[in-house]
Amino acid sequence: MKLNKLTLNNFKNFEHFEAEFHPQVNAFTGNNGVGKTNLLDAIYTLAMGKSYFGLTNRQLIRHGQNFFSIKGRFNRDNDSFDILLKYREGEKKSLSVNGKEYPRLSDYIGLVPVVMISPYDRDLISESGETRRRFTDRLIAQYDKDYLNNLIRYTRSLRQRNSLLKYFAANGYFDPDRLDAFDRPLARYAEAIHAKRQQFVQSLAPILSEKYARIAGSGEQPGITYRSALNQTAAYELLQKNLERDRLLQYTSDGIHRDDLIFTLNGHPIKKFGSQGQQKSFLIALRLAEADMLFSRKNDAPILLFDDIFDKLDPGRVRQILDYVKHRRFGQVFITDTHPERVSLLLDALDRQARIFEL
Repeated sequence: MKLNKLTLNNFKNFEHFEAEFHPQVNAFTGNNGVGKTNLLDAIYTLAMGKSYFGLTNRQLIRHGQNFFSIKGRFNRDNDSFDILLKYREGEKKSLSVNGKEYPRLSDYIGLVPVVMISPYDRDLISESGETRRRFTDRLIAQYDKDYLNNLIRYTRSLRQRNSLLKYFAANGYFDPDRLDAFDRPLARYAEAIHAKRQQFVQSLAPILSEKYARIAGSGEQPGITYRSALNQTAAYELLQKNLERDRLLQYTSDGIHRDDLIFTLNGHPIKKFGSQGQQKSFLIALRLAEADMLFSRKNDAPILLFDDIFDKLDPGRVRQILDYVKHRRFGQVFITDTHPERVSLLLDALDRQARIFEL
């Protein structure tokens, strides 16, 4: 997968930006604040339909304007296609491929596989389970349409169930039979999602170990565990078990929307016991494992986005990342860095042709 051309209008700090890219490596250089990371986020947003940073559509619009657009021309196996994503305040976001609009984002996700490695990945360790669920969902959704559709249905049913619980509380009565009409489909979607998440973690764990060993050596053992109430209790049984609690709380207190990934090193939570260096190595290994999973599931090389990570890592880790990229097939690599001379050294190490854009 290759991005040949990118055109932005009113996206974040860019009034207008247009560039044609090299099929191998592209680097954006310049001082902090000029928009290097925003360009990577534009590519990610075009691929996933949503910002890497979880920003709303409104937050992606350049200050003082009321719309933005991102257009990209992609190439895969000599087949060229254009993707256009646009949004205007007060209107629905529009996403089209070769002029054909996709009414549902779920039908589109996965067309352009992408992996972004950023300093903000530290949130995967430091923040709540919601951040790790989002990582899980975004990755699986790129190669499994059924998973994404079940996740959408589950979220909709969960919202409806919670609204009904609030309605019961506001009106001073409770009807378990009426609630059961939501419980059964909710449980069905939950079981399907839970099974796919289990398979995902089982597949990811050995790849993570292999990548971590390449980056940090073989003396430490990384781990990833899937924590879910459904590991012990069937989804419908869990809803019935928590019925009285949910009635009092006025929302669904447990289920796959409370799932989490537990990251460990040598059997201990890396959040508490891992050094900064160990955490960095873990996160890079996790992202490289993500890239490998996408490649194996889709048989399509993902676009790899490196956001300013070479300024945050020691030379040893940088060498390992470059060695990995050099010997793996990726559609393209995009790099941001504040130092053009360092980018030149990196490109020499990669032994690849490139274009450098100074912003």
